[in-house]
Amino acid sequence: MKIIGRQADGGFTLLEVLIAMLIAMIGLMGTVAVQMTVLSGSQNANDAGVAMRLATQTMEEFNARIVRQPTEDLMAAVATPAPGPCVWTPDVYLDVNGARNAALTPAFRWIRRTCVLNRGVGLPYNVSVEISYALDTGQAKIVRLDMERRKTW
Repeated sequence: MKIIGRQADGGFTLLEVLIAMLIAMIGLMGTVAVQMTVLSGSQNANDAGVAMRLATQTMEEFNARIVRQPTEDLMAAVATPAPGPCVWTPDVYLDVNGARNAALTPAFRWIRRTCVLNRGVGLPYNVSVEISYALDTGQAKIVRLDMERRKTW
């Protein structure tokens, strides 16, 4: 008696195809997750670069102010006199190009605060600039630059 078995046609069964598709989908989902992490990190790095540029731009604006003598001191108008603590300016909402807005929006998501402290006659100004923004996780990030601006009198 001869038993007739399955013929070897060289094809795949439906179960084999489904398992292969499942393995491929798991691999693709991992690739998509890695890609999303890379895009998120890239956006955070871009926002940090913009914040640093905005802080540097503000410092350059303070450096451009004349401080030759007491009658030509353009920093005195924005400075807090010593010995008190430095008073921070109200929040200014900025976009990528440094344009201002009255409210926080997705385009105007960088917040700038400045503080200038006049330490007294013959002593330099202490200038501080803070740019804050939110990471895509919602966590706040702050870029802060400090400098001493010397008086020439």
